[in-house]
Amino acid sequence: MGAYRKHPVLFWVGGFFATLIVAVFIASFFLDDIVRARTEAAMNQKLKGYHVALAHAHLQLIGGVLTLNGLKVIQEAHPRPAVADIATMRFTIQVKELFSRRVVADVLLSRPKIHIDQTQVVAEAKSSVPLRQKGWQDALEAAYPFKINRFTIYDGDVVYIQDRVNPPLHLANLNFTADNIRNIHAPENDYPSRFHANLVIFETGKATIDGHANFLEEPFPGARAKYTIENVPLSAFDPEIREINLEVHGGRLSSNGLLEYSPKITRVEVDNATIDGVDVGYVHTPATQVAEAKRVKETGKEIEKQNNRPAVEISVRDLDIVHSNFSFVDKITNPNYKLFINDTELTIKNLSNHQTHGPAELTLRGKFMGSGDTNVAGDFLASQQGPAFDLKVAIQNADLTAMNDLLRAFGRFDVAAGQISVYSQVAIKNGNIDGYVKPMFANLKVYDYQKEKGTGALHQAKELAIGGASHLFKNHRTEEVATDVDLKGKLTSPDVDTWQALGQVLRNAFVEAIIPGFDRAVGLNAGANPIKTS
Repeated sequence: MGAYRKHPVLFWVGGFFATLIVAVFIASFFLDDIVRARTEAAMNQKLKGYHVALAHAHLQLIGGVLTLNGLKVIQEAHPRPAVADIATMRFTIQVKELFSRRVVADVLLSRPKIHIDQTQVVAEAKSSVPLRQKGWQDALEAAYPFKINRFTIYDGDVVYIQDRVNPPLHLANLNFTADNIRNIHAPENDYPSRFHANLVIFETGKATIDGHANFLEEPFPGARAKYTIENVPLSAFDPEIREINLEVHGGRLSSNGLLEYSPKITRVEVDNATIDGVDVGYVHTPATQVAEAKRVKETGKEIEKQNNRPAVEISVRDLDIVHSNFSFVDKITNPNYKLFINDTELTIKNLSNHQTHGPAELTLRGKFMGSGDTNVAGDFLASQQGPAFDLKVAIQNADLTAMNDLLRAFGRFDVAAGQISVYSQVAIKNGNIDGYVKPMFANLKVYDYQKEKGTGALHQAKELAIGGASHLFKNHRTEEVATDVDLKGKLTSPDVDTWQALGQVLRNAFVEAIIPGFDRAVGLNAGANPIKTS
């Protein structure tokens, strides 16, 4: 009471401000509907092809904190479900930057849920306005008067649904922070802003990303970051990649490296990538063969376009695929056939799109058709003069009966017993092909009365003749039938890419050397014939 008598003015002033603060605090709640309506309208004015629906908004007049609850982002072409459902979005003034004499905002998105399905993706693809020009940043800045300098996502969730049959692709527990977005500090750096992210990929995989960015770079933001991913299930991609005739079962991916993307450069540096236990199959069908050919051609052109391009740097120091299986199914031939190699261990080192980085090295071990010990070694170069590679292949003692569908499709016969070994070396440089294929057959038994009982007499006679004549050309010391085919000539197309050239040579070598090898072995077409590459 004595203090009041000595300083009554101070008490009156203090009481006034205290009352004013309480009044402003209370009054702020009566403004919620006005703030909600104005914020929603301001954001929608900036968006193109989308609009927002806001359940609740609250502005703390003291401190300038704006909190939005139940914010939904809706695609106008397909309004249900909402593309984004954000539990809480909070704007605050970034206090630490006041010392830099800058008034900027800190934005927090708490528990946002992103939902994307195929219909929404198709609608976005048809839009004449690119996704990054839909007005997202302008809409955020319209909600709050200060420029955003720090952006945080807490416990985000992203779901992509291809269709009702296949399980969705799910990214969970997404945490992301980007600071210094306005380049207040270190503006002279190429990437002044720091960012960090971690998330769970497809339920079991984990990813961590640490990097720097320039969010103000034009015409789009640039970033460089180190990444680490672990235990990502590849089978989650199966529904999507089936559209390009691939089937994936099982498999886990782990990798680390560096990514950079900006208006000046695109860089992918993979230090290590390991795929464990994947089954990959390619299915060639009548319905898709035209699209397949077009896809291969377009992909090849794009690969060659990026080769030795200064603004694009792609390198893989070490790629390992272990405990895996690969297959090719041809549903165009009659009958259909399947070729596969299992228990595969594949290693590729020093893969790059620049010739100056030197050749990539490839080694492969596995079991061809489940039985033939297979070893492949080679190197290939991103040459400016077209495909350049050198490949050695050795397949030993594969069970021929496992290839009967192939033999029926191309040779119109099958075998009752036998093994095949194939030795080949092929090189391509400056559009020239040079090499050989040497198939060898052991313990060959083409005709089996019990197996062939019921087939036509002409068919039985053909197989009996092939089986009997093969004994005349057998090396009686090794009990093997051998033939040798030279690979020489020019590539059919000068602009074919390395992978197309490799596939072309291996396919034609297999069909035009191994299958007719039966005929060559029995003297029906003796001698080595140059392989066609068309």
